[in-house]
Amino acid sequence: MSTRSMSSNLFSPLRDPESLIRRRNLGEPSSLFDFEEVMSIPHNNMGPPPVGPPPPPNNGPPPVVRPNEQAPRSMEELCQPSIDGRGGPIAPIPIQATDFGLRHHMIQQVQNTCHFHGLPGDDANRHIDKFLEITLHIKQNEVSDDALRLSLFPYSLTHHAIAWYNRLPRNSIYSLNDRMIKFLSKYFPPSMVTKLRNEITKFEQKPHESLFEAWERYKLSIDRCPNHNMLLVTQIDMFYNGLTLSHRDTINAAAGGTFMQKTPKECYELIENMTAHYNH
Repeated sequence: MSTRSMSSNLFSPLRDPESLIRRRNLGEPSSLFDFEEVMSIPHNNMGPPPVGPPPPPNNGPPPVVRPNEQAPRSMEELCQPSIDGRGGPIAPIPIQATDFGLRHHMIQQVQNTCHFHGLPGDDANRHIDKFLEITLHIKQNEVSDDALRLSLFPYSLTHHAIAWYNRLPRNSIYSLNDRMIKFLSKYFPPSMVTKLRNEITKFEQKPHESLFEAWERYKLSIDRCPNHNMLLVTQIDMFYNGLTLSHRDTINAAAGGTFMQKTPKECYELIENMTAHYNH
């Protein structure tokens, strides 16, 4: 076969050009030469292309809201006032009485006789003792003493103390003991315990301080630190050794020269009698 005849077979004239155009519009290859071109044309078997602007690009799947989750709220909704999370620090108390309510005379009795400011130098332990003493005889039918005291305690706080109480988390107090622990953690922290213990263990009588004044100051330090964990013998020994030499001689003379040979209770009573006599 000649070259000329091969060329005529490869490039034979189109017999039906209109049919070729229709086939190309439908995306069907008509010959070897259009196959690659047609393959580059996207096939659309779903009908004609949509009319209008192209859809926005899809940057990812839409957010999925689970059944137990709330849909994200707008800024306007989040800025609206809400009562969620509000309320006092006291958690709901189980009370049998159906008509429980603090009486005016109960609140007034606490406010008039027992108040704690939360200022430096305020005695938190003394406040608790005073509060328990005042509320000892406040009773209400079908209401436990702890529940009644738990409800009354905020009325014994003022100024800085009531501001601290109002900042406590909601429903964070479940019992009277829980409240006292939080109160003492704030106003009688371990650092204060250490300071008061040092005042007891390192006691020294001041110059020109009488025996009565020294004893009263020493007892005040002990009273302000009820968890000092010191036996009476330790307390008496530290006080005696912190006195001046002249006052130690005075105590020994009053004890007939045998002060350290007495029992701790006898030593305590001797000092109490001496200071009471001095005070009179």
